[in-house]
Amino acid sequence: MNSHISLEPASNLELPLCDRRTMHPKHILTVAFALVVSIQPELSAQQTTILPRLVIDAPASLQETAERVGRFKLQPLETAMMLAGLTHPGQPIQVLLIAEDSLLARSTPRWISGFADSDRQLVVLFPERSKSYPTSSLETLLHHEIAHVLFSRAARGQPLPRWFNEGLALAAERPVGLGDRSRLAWSLIRHGRISLEALEQLFSEGRVANQRAYTISGALVRYLLVTYGDTSMGHILALMGEGQPFEAAFEELIGETVDRATDKFWSQQTFLSWWVPFLTGPAFLWTVITLLALYATTVRRRRRTAQHLRWLEEELTLDEALLPQPRSDNDHGPINKSSEVH
Repeated sequence: MNSHISLEPASNLELPLCDRRTMHPKHILTVAFALVVSIQPELSAQQTTILPRLVIDAPASLQETAERVGRFKLQPLETAMMLAGLTHPGQPIQVLLIAEDSLLARSTPRWISGFADSDRQLVVLFPERSKSYPTSSLETLLHHEIAHVLFSRAARGQPLPRWFNEGLALAAERPVGLGDRSRLAWSLIRHGRISLEALEQLFSEGRVANQRAYTISGALVRYLLVTYGDTSMGHILALMGEGQPFEAAFEELIGETVDRATDKFWSQQTFLSWWVPFLTGPAFLWTVITLLALYATTVRRRRRTAQHLRWLEEELTLDEALLPQPRSDNDHGPINKSSEVH
């Protein structure tokens, strides 16, 4: 948000009753302090972001959860407001918490933890599913879904591509993490690049495909924000609010088509950009640790087996040594005197 401070001309300032040309330095400091004090309230008022107001509704079984949601901090939504290009959030947003034993929960796939109905100014959350990717908590899930409502308001209800809507919500929800980079690296290793049309379809093809769609969408939108500026997506939404479709608004503001910008994104995904995060990511590290543990277990078992075989050989050797040896024909023992009488 741009701040504007109006200052009166210096000639209109009320100075102490003394000669302005010979004002004592102490008086100058007094006037300066008075100016700062008089300006500061206006500056603070203009910099304050008006956050959305929530109306939380929940069944009796989720009343404690509803109270906890009511205590969530809404300051992170300032990022969503900035990305949407909004200075006012609009009317209150209803947040509906759904229990798992409800009909809506049973008819909704388990990998869906929440959704936004922007036309009805409504956010629906399934609290017990809130820790499934891409969100990590009920609080981040709330921020994510409210961001969708704000983006829709900025675009005046114009339809947004799913990849753009979800990627922008991820950017508003949290900064990119190593886990996101690792998921992107794994997706590139296994599947390679993907078109925007195919990316849109991934969202409705099950849990694994859905998570892959979120990963790519988040990376793509963050690339656009880094390349064209944090306020660029908000300007696109504003053009859509004036009646332009997404592709036309994107090209007018960015200066190139969505497909061309997407091609540039894929060209940035070089060896270093995704192999290094993948090799240092938690998934790869846990895989290495698991393989090392399996290798150590195998070596230990082999050593234990070899030791048992050595012990067995030693026992057999000892038993053979203790057993009486059979007499051979050439073995002439001592002569029996009783036999010598003959």
